[in-house]
Amino acid sequence: MENKKAVVHDGWDEFASKKIYHSRGKKIGIGRSLGFGVFSMFSISMQGLVGAWLLFFYTTFCGLSAGQGATIFLIGRVADAIASLVMGNISDNIYKFKIGRRFGRRHIFILAAAPSVLFAITLWVAGMSYWYYLITYVITTILMSVLQIPWETLPNEMTKDYNERTTMSTVRMVIAGLGNMLTQFVPAQLFRFYPKTSPVPYLIMQVMFSVVTFFLIVITYKTTWEHFVTKKEAKKLQAQALEDNGGKKSSLKSELRNYFSTFRIKSFRTHMGIYLSSYFAAIVWSTTFVYYIVFVVGKTTSVSGMLQSLSIVSVPVTILAGYIVTKISPRALYLFGYSLILISAIDWAFIGLAKPAGVMIWLIVGTLLYEIGLYILYFVPWNVFPFIPDVDTLVTGKNRAGLFASVMVFINQISQGLASVIVGYMLDFSGFRQSTSGAVSQPASATNMILFIVSGGVGIMIIIAMLFASRFHLSKKTFNVLAAELTRLQKGGSMKDVKPDTKRICEQLTGVPYDSIEFWRRNDQQPTTPNDSSTKA
Repeated sequence: MENKKAVVHDGWDEFASKKIYHSRGKKIGIGRSLGFGVFSMFSISMQGLVGAWLLFFYTTFCGLSAGQGATIFLIGRVADAIASLVMGNISDNIYKFKIGRRFGRRHIFILAAAPSVLFAITLWVAGMSYWYYLITYVITTILMSVLQIPWETLPNEMTKDYNERTTMSTVRMVIAGLGNMLTQFVPAQLFRFYPKTSPVPYLIMQVMFSVVTFFLIVITYKTTWEHFVTKKEAKKLQAQALEDNGGKKSSLKSELRNYFSTFRIKSFRTHMGIYLSSYFAAIVWSTTFVYYIVFVVGKTTSVSGMLQSLSIVSVPVTILAGYIVTKISPRALYLFGYSLILISAIDWAFIGLAKPAGVMIWLIVGTLLYEIGLYILYFVPWNVFPFIPDVDTLVTGKNRAGLFASVMVFINQISQGLASVIVGYMLDFSGFRQSTSGAVSQPASATNMILFIVSGGVGIMIIIAMLFASRFHLSKKTFNVLAAELTRLQKGGSMKDVKPDTKRICEQLTGVPYDSIEFWRRNDQQPTTPNDSSTKA
């Protein structure tokens, strides 16, 4: 009771009793993972519809050229990337302010996401100017990423158990898969009730997704938790930051150094190579596929939507992947999924060049193979990511999950912006014709370019992703070895007592010579006990 009275009015530790700082139950199962995972509908509502339909909407109902639309994407992604880069640091450090302690350094941004999702509705108003579309897109993308980054750190804070984190990632990706399927299925149904020259179904679909997502975000806020930074911890973190910065306060230069320092970790470097090249391929495909169906194959947007709604396979695929990834390495799962996407790319080329009989069967088979591979592509990086900050902790002694999330989103946004602008200008270069009243006929040069992008462009990027994946060594087995060593060091264990095999695995995952790590040498310099809070900094 005395301890409670001592902190009641200090504006700090009094907030430690809030629900957002305390776990519910001994184990994170499906139910709790659902509470975490439904937030993934936020990015689907803000960007899922964008990736599948917005460039097509711009070029067929807004009078913009493909290059203009792609330029909007690039500017938005660059602005978003810059904002995302600082967001992780803001989220990691907002506990220094009373509002951050009261609402949570992660949960305050989750709460802000609920009303923000409604802004995406402004994207789908036809007949406006280039500047209107640029401004609304920039605001939407910035809101999406900066408010999602803190949420992405929650698995790292809610549990250290590999299987529990895998369950959270699996459930999250199942929900994301259902959401992505709906971004195709719902528009496909709406297109059946409106003429091809009407932009109304695009606006209706966004209203539906935004309103539903508003309530799902509230569920995430109510059912998840995060780590509370006590006043004692804060003092130690501040002292450590000053020590790392040569006794000086943080500056832009030191923050940039922190961002670049994430690439010191080998697992993160390889992870980003896989993530960027494969997501680049996915953006190229999603941006171009509706053009491919309409202008190369000669089908309607409704057919495109129905084919892409085959992403319903994401549900069993993600569940199965969540089980398999605990049995085999992420590397093996990556290579299998990418092989399926390569086969689908060959299928798109065959359909476009040979114009075979029974084209719908070929389209369905190719789409199914692609969607299975795609959801392995989506699942594995986000299953792996929560473990990478722990690899970094072995080297730095810090929890920098927010920083890693920021860097990952920053580079991803730049990559996606480049993918969109490359597609847009390649279409313009090929002579693609824009419109304000629906799809118009295209020259052969444009249809050939569309075919090349959707098959050759995707295939090349997936091959690059496979090369990176073959060099990725983080798995359940290797992570458990590293986690055990990290726990030993946090309890004051000596670096001199490391086992040779453990040392080898730690070096393989970090890319840093074990003996060169400075942080844990203090264990040999200062006697500590396992219960000494100084070992938990």
